[in-house]
Amino acid sequence: MNFVAFKFWSCLLVLIITASSNSQAQKIADIPHSITSISAILTENNSLPIYERIAMYYSLKKENPDVPNLEEEMNLYGYNLLWDGKETEALEVFKLLVAEFPNSANTYDSLAEVYLKTGKKDQALINYEKAVSMDPDNFNAEDQIEKIKNPDKKQLSPQEKFHKKYSVQDYQEDLDQLAETLTRVHPNALKFITQEELNKLIVAKKSLITEQTTYAEFAWICSAVIASINCSHSNSDRFWQENQMIPVEARFPLQTRLVDGRLFVVDPLNNNEVVAIKDEILTINGTDISGLTQKIYPHISSQGDIETTKRHEFNMWSTGMIAYGLGLPGDYIIQVKGNDKPIILKKAEKHSDPIRDRSLAYCGGDLCLEYLDTGKKIASMTISSFNYYAWNNFSVYQRFIDESMVEMNKNGTEHLTIDVRGNGGGSSESSIHLLRYLIQEPFVYYSKAEFKGKTEKIEGEKEQTPFENGYKGKLYFIIDGKGNSTTGHFMSLVKDRKLGVIVGEELGSNQFCSADRKRCRLSNTKLEYNLAVNTHISTATSLPDEIGILPDHNVTQSIDDYIEGKDAVKQYTIDLIGKQMKWESASKYLSSYFLEANSKWSKELFQIPLNFAPEITLRGIEDARFTPGWREKEGDSFWSYVFGWNVDHTQPLTTEEMSHNLELYFNGLMKVKERGKEYGLTESKASFKKIKSTSNTLKYIGQIETLDGFFERKPMTFNVKIEQQYCEEIQRAIVIFRFSPQPFENEVWNKLESVKIPQDICKR
Repeated sequence: MNFVAFKFWSCLLVLIITASSNSQAQKIADIPHSITSISAILTENNSLPIYERIAMYYSLKKENPDVPNLEEEMNLYGYNLLWDGKETEALEVFKLLVAEFPNSANTYDSLAEVYLKTGKKDQALINYEKAVSMDPDNFNAEDQIEKIKNPDKKQLSPQEKFHKKYSVQDYQEDLDQLAETLTRVHPNALKFITQEELNKLIVAKKSLITEQTTYAEFAWICSAVIASINCSHSNSDRFWQENQMIPVEARFPLQTRLVDGRLFVVDPLNNNEVVAIKDEILTINGTDISGLTQKIYPHISSQGDIETTKRHEFNMWSTGMIAYGLGLPGDYIIQVKGNDKPIILKKAEKHSDPIRDRSLAYCGGDLCLEYLDTGKKIASMTISSFNYYAWNNFSVYQRFIDESMVEMNKNGTEHLTIDVRGNGGGSSESSIHLLRYLIQEPFVYYSKAEFKGKTEKIEGEKEQTPFENGYKGKLYFIIDGKGNSTTGHFMSLVKDRKLGVIVGEELGSNQFCSADRKRCRLSNTKLEYNLAVNTHISTATSLPDEIGILPDHNVTQSIDDYIEGKDAVKQYTIDLIGKQMKWESASKYLSSYFLEANSKWSKELFQIPLNFAPEITLRGIEDARFTPGWREKEGDSFWSYVFGWNVDHTQPLTTEEMSHNLELYFNGLMKVKERGKEYGLTESKASFKKIKSTSNTLKYIGQIETLDGFFERKPMTFNVKIEQQYCEEIQRAIVIFRFSPQPFENEVWNKLESVKIPQDICKR
């Protein structure tokens, strides 16, 4: 159902339910459109009393008995109500679920949770015990029963479990259980490893266990067993558990980045007296970098034999992974290239894991469209997630894609890059919807889709009809090792049908996917992990299953690109386009850092509109710079930072536009409406006045009254200085905002004013 029809249907239902129940059923029956998501319609009508929505559910289900994923989507609907603080409404939804799906343990678990949240422990206990009796593997219910019956029993924190030791027998029994569960639950556990190889691995891991083995060491051992089946959907939370446990002082005390097999320092942390940014580390505790990755990579889950995923995961979690890989030594000695003497490092005092790639411009949310040239003939579309579902938020994705295609067709856009780097996957309907604009003839998405409860073909197994207003220009696709799951299906069809030029590195996935997941737990140590439970394969079956989708142009980022904040892969793609046509850039600094600032300041790069402030209608880039110590509450630099906007605009931003957009910005950044209720604060307030104007520079001064939504969770006031330049030739407004709670006389403002707009900002 298209978005317009969906909205019409939702509005019509509001009228329907004001009539009698008989006429309600008749009117619903008269509507010719089939329903794909009952919960989405109920969500549209959340203003109605809950009993009317329950009646609506029954009417819709009666007329549409084959609505897919009904239990799952209604369960999420109930939780959305619960998370919004509507416990009474959620309770009615979960009662409905128990009545509708009496053989599902999960429905009783959900009902128990809302009873527990509302203080009805007796009813919660009854339903949790029912859930466990139906599903002995439901360890969440098992834990809740224990908490209800023994409320004073202390639960171990992840940090406390780090040093905890179990018996050798407990560890070995859990390893046997892990191996058995892998092959029983995962539908393709033995696709990339034989049973014999798995058995040998278990024996080898058992041999490592002694009376001194800690829970942390055992978790690291288990991660290698899970990773051995080569499934990106099966893991122990992608190192999250191990990272939570490890004490700061046990970590490797440098932030590093692995590039082409070489390890570089990207942040010396508290070792800046002996190590510098971009120093190359040759050995750590006598182990060279090749040997180090050989110790660590087998513990990182990835699809098939794809190594790019492992490198990205390593770079995200390096301070912890290096520690685990070297056996948690506590002390670290490194050899640096160009330095003959080994360097003894101080113990870590802080870290940034998981660290993200700050050299890339992060889309303002998951979906962005920007034009690279003044004529709008070259567009760049970012799709950082396909995580949009018919029963939840698919209309958001659908609207973005549909409106973008209309806009590009209107502008006569000739070249389109689609950037799916970092896209961890999502729904098949999101992938299919985009492909219907890119593939010019009917196609089938899935060659195979197997999962529990399936009784007939799903949408992806049926023939898909291309949209009439499909994109007709040249296509370029940018990929990396973090593209997983549905992104593999999407790119496999792109590759198989030769839809465009692919640039980047080996994708982290392909046409074969063991997806979804079951949460599992070991009996003795209570270690939790995820296993895939279904199989989805695209129709690009001629491609190999063991490797990711390969690019036509293999391009990666150098350490210099990373440190300087240059997106080398995107630039390479733009250069390919430049060889085919002459074009004028919309900005010299489009999609890149542009402020001049101290290299020791931390920085972030985002596309506008921003994910936390989607109401901002501007389109461009934000370059944010943070003073050292900006997180330290007692220092003068607390909450003192700068960001610049380089946005597409036909004239300079007015005072009113800047005030309004900053109010939207801080409302979203600080979550003012959600977190400020106890202070009577519902929105941020900005007030500015112009203080100086020259031929090309406008200056303003003022304040932002908002909430500190990160550290102190209380109202705060920023003093603000603003400087704006307008670039007439390229029609860009360049604005630098300087913020601090400190008065303007404080020395911190000298630091903030050292951040400058470059003199060549208006040049192409």
